[in-house]
Amino acid sequence: MTGNSKLIVMVLVFSPGWLFLSGCGVSAVMFPAKAIAAGDTRADYDTDGDGKADFFYLFDPAGRIDRIAYDRNGDGEPDEIIHLDAVSPRFCRHLVLVLDGFPLDVVREFYDSGHLRMFGRPAVVIPPYPVMTDLCLEDAFGYMPCAGFEAKYYHRTKRTVVGGTSNYLAGKNEPFVKIIQYRAAPLDDGTAYMNPEALFEKELADVKRLWDRRETMEVIAYFVSTAGMGSRFGKEGQLITLRRLEQFIGQILMETHGLVKVTLFADHGQTNTPYNLAGLDKHLKARGWRPVNRLRQDKDVVIIKFGLVTCAAFNALNPAKLADDLLAAESVELASYVEGDAVIVRTKDAKAVIKSTDGKTFEYEPLVGDPLKLTGKGRINGRELLKAATDSKCGYPDALYRLWRAHFGLVENPPDVIVSLFDRYCTGSGFFSGVMKRASTHGGLNWKNSATFIMSTAGTIKGPLRSEDIPDEMRRIFNRPFPAMK
Repeated sequence: MTGNSKLIVMVLVFSPGWLFLSGCGVSAVMFPAKAIAAGDTRADYDTDGDGKADFFYLFDPAGRIDRIAYDRNGDGEPDEIIHLDAVSPRFCRHLVLVLDGFPLDVVREFYDSGHLRMFGRPAVVIPPYPVMTDLCLEDAFGYMPCAGFEAKYYHRTKRTVVGGTSNYLAGKNEPFVKIIQYRAAPLDDGTAYMNPEALFEKELADVKRLWDRRETMEVIAYFVSTAGMGSRFGKEGQLITLRRLEQFIGQILMETHGLVKVTLFADHGQTNTPYNLAGLDKHLKARGWRPVNRLRQDKDVVIIKFGLVTCAAFNALNPAKLADDLLAAESVELASYVEGDAVIVRTKDAKAVIKSTDGKTFEYEPLVGDPLKLTGKGRINGRELLKAATDSKCGYPDALYRLWRAHFGLVENPPDVIVSLFDRYCTGSGFFSGVMKRASTHGGLNWKNSATFIMSTAGTIKGPLRSEDIPDEMRRIFNRPFPAMK
């Protein structure tokens, strides 16, 4: 890990994003942060700084912005009104803003307080498990599967650990970048966690310039800085981001005369819980396991430590025994592994078997207790279970499908054992842990780690959805492929 740490230090020091730490550059987003007057039916904005309203949001009876208006004669009153819903998505450019790490509950709270009302209420999106950006966005764009859970993983054919920081910087575990229009240079990612506000402003400016070039009907932009806003500042950082995005979207609506549809979604949720390193490598060593890069003996274990996340991946010749010892750690909430054609899922005091022949319906058989708290057993339709994922009361949303797929069909190199940690713990690079504030992260199976959102000005989206449902939902609304391949 020493070589990787040195490379990461170089990334942090020489990242282009650090140029923004001194405040150089003018923001591309000049839309006013607040209305100069607001009521139940209208909000007035002064966009040219002359003290008089010249742009207006008009609200329907439910409080949604369904019209925008302009003052053309200078009297401070709207005299040109555009009904946004009357503008067909077929004729509009499509701006897709993809945020890294935004919990549904925070976005819903922000929306319910009266913000982002050009959209309908946020719909629930449940990502794949483990809750990792690359996996989530490959699903959200309907593109090719990842090689591993992260840029560093155990290659099952080569039988050794491959990848790491160099693979991350080369984008080798995020194929989706090939089919979207914007993702900041991976060299900037260090700034996302050290000074996320600076990188966020840079990303906004980059996306605005890209949009203004008018080269494509669809612009999909992925913001890596929003992960840092949550990781460094928790919920408050997420609210700052949402307020700034609201300004950005307002400016786009105003400048395009309403001839735009905006879709906003995130890859996954966030714990918004401070965390410490779980120390699973020390725990396993104390129980006789030997960390290696290549498995040869019964007590050999491959431990992947990369990003700081509330999940962990392991490879071993005896997965059941490894799960036994992992569950003895206070940080481990749940472990899963494969036996034959079944996924075994266990907590400290419960165990169940998950089977499926089609990846759609599942046989759930609790053997001891009920680890997934499904209060029953037998044949369960995965989609029916997904429908229950409406709020935090569901515990582990869409658990059968997500656990099954984590071991069968999510990545080319699935690990032998996957653990979900309690929110106050994480695994990953000790170096990252030492240089980053640790207000929030993601990775585990539970609601806070998982549940995120989608909403679009183009039409109503009803959830819960899986991340993999997003391409079909966009095709339904726009009647054209999503994403539009380069």
